[in-house]
Amino acid sequence: MAAALALGAVVPAAAHATVVITGYDDDPGYLAADAMVYTPTGFVGYWPGMSRFRFTGTENGQAVAFLTYCADAFTAIGTGSFERTGISAVLSDTTRQQQLLTLLTHSDVLLGNEQDLLARKTISAATQLAVWEILEEHGGSYDTTSGQFYTVGGNSDDARALANSYLTQITTGGWTAIAGHKLQLLFSKDQQSQVFLSAVPEPSSWATMIGGFALVGGMFRRKRVAVARIA
Repeated sequence: MAAALALGAVVPAAAHATVVITGYDDDPGYLAADAMVYTPTGFVGYWPGMSRFRFTGTENGQAVAFLTYCADAFTAIGTGSFERTGISAVLSDTTRQQQLLTLLTHSDVLLGNEQDLLARKTISAATQLAVWEILEEHGGSYDTTSGQFYTVGGNSDDARALANSYLTQITTGGWTAIAGHKLQLLFSKDQQSQVFLSAVPEPSSWATMIGGFALVGGMFRRKRVAVARIA
């Protein structure tokens, strides 16, 4: 079961596009803790599951799929309408934004290179735990076993240790964000918001696109001139 019970959602200042999510599944699968604790409010959630998700639905009438992580540990997961927007909707700290980008880009590579299912589940759960730490821990250094936000028990001890190693790599500069990606958010006031990676076109791709636009524009201009001459 995914973590549940909201502490309150942040409404994005400027949403970009509405996405209708019709289904989701854990990918590669859950590991779980006995409890999730948030000390500033005294919150305790029981049996939180940690996994990467595959969200599916439609955007502007086209089928879409997103590989996501929970960005709101205190709200139940569900389907419905989401706003595709930037991560700043829920995380204004640019340092933490960069840490989150670094985490997800490296986790994506690790998952892509791992074939063993249990190892993939552990990487996925560790990534989710580290996402929650970056978003929710404001009492000092990151640690998935103590502090303001932490989980205990279940079958996720290895995931907690792995998450701490990821966070150490990030905060000491052992990892830096892998180029070609940006963070985006599927935001909902009622359902669990989700963070995911979106590809950023390479500069050469932008140049090609701009050149293509210029070519099309030139063709239209030449066509208008030809029509004017005939007239």
